[in-house]
This record gives sequence, structure tokens and C-alpha cells, in this order.
Amino acid sequence: MARISISQAAKDFNISRNTLYKYIRNGKLTKDSDGKLDTIDLVRLFSSHVTREQESTAVNIENAHVKEQGEQLLLQQIEQLKHQVMLLENQIDYFKANEAWLKQQLDQKLIQHKTSDKKGILGRLFG
Repeated sequence: MARISISQAAKDFNISRNTLYKYIRNGKLTKDSDGKLDTIDLVRLFSSHVTREQESTAVNIENAHVKEQGEQLLLQQIEQLKHQVMLLENQIDYFKANEAWLKQQLDQKLIQHKTSDKKGILGRLFG
């Protein structure tokens, strides 16, 4: 929810600050700890006072807030995806190292096999 100051609300909605304070005293409007008012409540109460341009400003404020929340959500998703990419890269490195080790073991077995083939009959029998 977008929040604006009492002065800004008076200007945007073409009403006096005294009127806003009266609505706050009567409980029709609430202000937060920073003294700001919710634009949704203002539009609900004073939409007839709003010109088209001011109404689009209020809508733009709401859209900006929604956009900001969407951007924060996207940033969180990006961080999660970066973490997943890092984990996958670590797995790839592990599998590459394992593949290199297996190739080395295979090469050693092939070398041992070739040297045993070159022995004569007596060498094969007596080791």
C-alpha cells in the first residue's frame, strides 16, 4: 500500500488539511507512525475530489509499489537460482575429477595388460 503525507494528500485530492485531520479524529482515516496516510483510503473517501490527473498519480503510486514488490521477489529468485547454479557447477567439477580418475585407472590396467601380453610362454607360466 502506498502512503503519502497529509500535505501531499491535501494537494493531490484537492481538500484541506483540516478536513483530513477531522477525518483522522473521526476514525475515517488512519495515519501510521510516520504520519502518512494510505492512498487506498483516500481514494475511497475523496475520489469525487480527484481530477483524472491526480487519480492517475494515485494509481501510479500503487503500481510503483506493486512493481517494487515484484522486483524484490525477482531478486530473491535470482539469488536462489545463482545458488543452484553454484551447486550444479560443484557437481560438474566432482564428476570431471571422478572421470579423470577412472580414465587414469583404465590406462593403468591397459598398460599392465599390454606388458603381460609380450611375455613368452615361460614368462606367462612362471610370472
